[in-house]
Amino acid sequence: MPVSLDSSSRWLDGRIVAICLAFLCAALIAAGALMEHQPIVAAVAVLTVPAAVFFIVRPESAVPLALFVIYTNAAVVAVRFHGVPAFAAALAPSPLIIPLLYNVVLLRRPIVVTPVLPWILAYIGWQLICAMLSRDPDTSLEGVKGNILEGLLLYILVTNVVRTPHVLRMAVWALVAAGMFMSSVSVYQQATRSFDSDFGGFGQVSGGRGFKVADGRGVTQQRRLSGPIGEKNRYAQIMLMLIPLALSRFWTERVQSMRLLGLAAACLCGMGCALTFSRSGALAFVMLVLIGLALKFVSKRQVATLFTGGLLMLMAVPQYRTRLATVPAALSIFGASSAGREEPDGAIRGRATEMLAAGRIAVHHPIVGVGPDLSGTYTREFGRIGGLRALEGDRESHCMFLEIPAETGFPGLFLFMGMLATSLFTLLRGRQQTIGSNHELEQTVSSFLLALTGYLVMGIFLHMSYVRYFWLMLALADACNEVIQTTVRPASEQRPQGAIA
Repeated sequence: MPVSLDSSSRWLDGRIVAICLAFLCAALIAAGALMEHQPIVAAVAVLTVPAAVFFIVRPESAVPLALFVIYTNAAVVAVRFHGVPAFAAALAPSPLIIPLLYNVVLLRRPIVVTPVLPWILAYIGWQLICAMLSRDPDTSLEGVKGNILEGLLLYILVTNVVRTPHVLRMAVWALVAAGMFMSSVSVYQQATRSFDSDFGGFGQVSGGRGFKVADGRGVTQQRRLSGPIGEKNRYAQIMLMLIPLALSRFWTERVQSMRLLGLAAACLCGMGCALTFSRSGALAFVMLVLIGLALKFVSKRQVATLFTGGLLMLMAVPQYRTRLATVPAALSIFGASSAGREEPDGAIRGRATEMLAAGRIAVHHPIVGVGPDLSGTYTREFGRIGGLRALEGDRESHCMFLEIPAETGFPGLFLFMGMLATSLFTLLRGRQQTIGSNHELEQTVSSFLLALTGYLVMGIFLHMSYVRYFWLMLALADACNEVIQTTVRPASEQRPQGAIA
């Protein structure tokens, strides 16, 4: 139906008004910042105006920018390393408000309510109840607030702005570009051994001296890289999720240069993950590939490509082989020790003790747990019972699936697993719709399934932290499913007329 001249004029007038309001708000913020002697904030406010105008003219362009900033942790880095006011970190998703208003107000599209959203609301609601019943409600409620701001609100924003295959493609490329940027810094840092520089906050390294590695010149100390996150295992987790997304671009892009860019991004993200020297990251990668093959997310040829890439990565980073050589020692934790076998190191014993403590906390507080963000304060007490290592101070559980029942009881674990199961089953159903009808969406939804699988596998060894990465990936996966539902016809509608049902 053609748009009338009158409605077009109102639409144009609305944009002009919005642009004028953007200039006015920026001017007021800049003036206030100058009065408070904060020139950096004033400069950012002034520079924001052209960007705001551009995004008002092309609202969908705000999506890749916001996702790039969120995934690179750029806003947090700006606050921690460059003196930007703390509230700036909370504003990272704010550009998504522009396409949200464009979709809901101007285009009058309905608010997207995914099948997963009711589970999220129930889970966060239960967290609030557990927090109020804990022994430290103030601290616990702060943890719930993080899930609301970095979880629920981010989820609603993303699922309501990523509505078309074009925007979904831009969103995937934004995450892939973020991975290329972060891993390029890490690769350069390792190649030049510039461990004393944090590269403006995007090249952080682990504390301590690292681990010993033998090379042609003797024994050297290898530092573990943690990128803009500041925590090496978490950095490995978020880089691992990007590998299948980058490979989906390699397998689906029609332009040869874009395909090669996707392959290069996958290699860089793999290198970024490897340079954390995370043992759990390596185990998660192998399990991710095997699960993908078992569920037919990836073909045997693609699996061969992945394992070949993994072997090449180990050749390029021989220090990782030294790190992985300590994995068999961990088996003695489970009674698989033998004569002459190296005993597990202190980190492995400590994590096993923390996991056992979290399990005991969950058993002793099965209904409401001890409250969100409070399990660490109980770990030392419960770790004394049959622990493998004496713990000092507050210690996290290092296992997401034990931390959740410890903090919110088994009802909380049920709601969380229900949320995950709903998302994964809807994605599997959506993938079935795309097979044979839309190769790009089929590979994209498969890549999100693998990305979530990688996060959850590493969640066996990591507690729930840096939650925005989990919620962002979950939101994009569910948005991908919504795109499938609106663009791919059901198989029943694709049958030729006269076919027998």
